Amino acid sequence: MKINYSMLLYLLCIPLGWNFALSGVENLSASRTVCFMIALLLTMYGGFLNAKHQMKYRSVLWIFFVNLLLILGYIVSNGGTGNASIFSGDNWTLGFFLVHYWLNMHWTYLSFLNIPLFDNDFSFLLIGMCSSFLFPSIGFLIGKFWCKRSDKLMK
Repeated sequence: MKINYSMLLYLLCIPLGWNFALSGVENLSASRTVCFMIALLLTMYGGFLNAKHQMKYRSVLWIFFVNLLLILGYIVSNGGTGNASIFSGDNWTLGFFLVHYWLNMHWTYLSFLNIPLFDNDFSFLLIGMCSSFLFPSIGFLIGKFWCKRSDKLMK
């Protein structure tokens, strides 16, 4: 049985985001930076391990596909890309947002960057979706190049 290391390590990174979620302070402290770097390295390492164990590229994209479905559900239930209201509005919209937030909690560090693009709920969802695609893919590419290099050295 093959283990999807990318998905396993991605899910293990979720508790690293509790520091961001539980403290309402929007600053970039050293502990937040360390948690983000650990999550980033573990996510990339998961992609690396998938490549090292000769798994297909699509094996690192499962979390991305889950995030994509959650965003599509958010758009359909919200009627667009506007903000989700906690106290009024559709429970489905809020549910899609909260599940996506839980799944991508460790990327909230990126939402604290002061860029005008990151000013609403939908942009936060896009940050999580893009991060779930980008970081495991980079790790997978590094793993592929590493395996090719080690194969050449063995010959």
